[in-house]
Amino acid sequence: MDWEGWGTAPSGYDAANLYLHSLPVPDLAERVRKEFSHILDTSTGRVGELTACTEILPAAPRVPFYADLADAVRGRRETAAKPWRRRPNVCVSSRSARST
Repeated sequence: MDWEGWGTAPSGYDAANLYLHSLPVPDLAERVRKEFSHILDTSTGRVGELTACTEILPAAPRVPFYADLADAVRGRRETAAKPWRRRPNVCVSSRSARST
């Protein structure tokens, strides 16, 4: 676990927080992502990233800096959550249509 904000946070939270805050500077964001890929590109890293997203996005209406980050953070939230997105159930009948 990482320690952040006077409490515990998921593993990868600090790296994810740094990455999300670097998004306005694309070259820096790319460098941070590369340097911390061994953390961020794991399931626990994605949880850390999603956790950081859930702190930044609700604050966006109140904090101008977070408002500036919000669109990029929403995009990262979608990317980080993608591996866990539930796929719609497809029900295929095993019975073939009978003609009478």
